[in-house]
Amino acid sequence: MNKPPRYLVTDQFDLGMLASLPADITLTEISLADVCQRIEDAEREQGQGLHGGWAAAVKNREAVTLVPNGPILLVARCVESDHGLIFKWVQVEVIN
Repeated sequence: MNKPPRYLVTDQFDLGMLASLPADITLTEISLADVCQRIEDAEREQGQGLHGGWAAAVKNREAVTLVPNGPILLVARCVESDHGLIFKWVQVEVIN
């Protein structure tokens, strides 16, 4: 059974992609621990046949389809902090 991934992990995302969507979008800042937990859950749920787990969107750009109830994007963004460059994570979900 080849189901689409539930989560797509990427470090390349253009907010302009969201402007043309006729749907509601949620952007939620999450921690690295949250990202790891979602990936672990996705692997377990894939084993149960619920969905296709997760994928690296950077390697699989055609999988990035921003549609209502489609894959949830986990986006890493490099930002400057008092401690140097760090990654901040945002969950992007398109809903009806």
